[in-house]
Amino acid sequence: MNYPYAAWRRILFVAVLVVIIVIAFAPATTQGTIFLRFSSLSSSSAVNHIYVGFTQIALHQAGFVNSTGWIIISQSFPKIDLLSDQTIPPTVASAPIHSGRYDEIRLTFSNCTVVIAGSPFPISAPSMISSNVTLPVPPSGIGDVLLVVAFDYSTLFSSTRSLSFVLIRTSTA
Repeated sequence: MNYPYAAWRRILFVAVLVVIIVIAFAPATTQGTIFLRFSSLSSSSAVNHIYVGFTQIALHQAGFVNSTGWIIISQSFPKIDLLSDQTIPPTVASAPIHSGRYDEIRLTFSNCTVVIAGSPFPISAPSMISSNVTLPVPPSGIGDVLLVVAFDYSTLFSSTRSLSFVLIRTSTA
């Protein structure tokens, strides 16, 4: 069979076609950074400190069904004081993640400690808190999330102390 084009043109065409297919179907490899801050609305009371720990933070990639598309941030998370007087809320996590758009965030808590009138008491924490949020993370950029919660003081003073959160606001920068 006689082709009207030279062999080098056919090879070039196949090479360009392979590059286009690889670019079209390859997963995103660009990275961004997520910063997660956690704060509370609180008033002065006999409660001096509420220390909260985290065991897991998960982000859901937009466009995936809820059973898939979850990215787990695994690192050691600091315990934070929800009643601290910091003007900038403490950072819970700072981690590199794939750039893209995320539509939900889940935080899983570890055991917490409340300090009432100078005495520490271990308390059970809520198992998880979830928030729908639109979080774009650009390539080599930053996705910044602030979760603001309120808590029920009456559960801190009951016979079986526990911590219950109400999510007030989720904001992105």
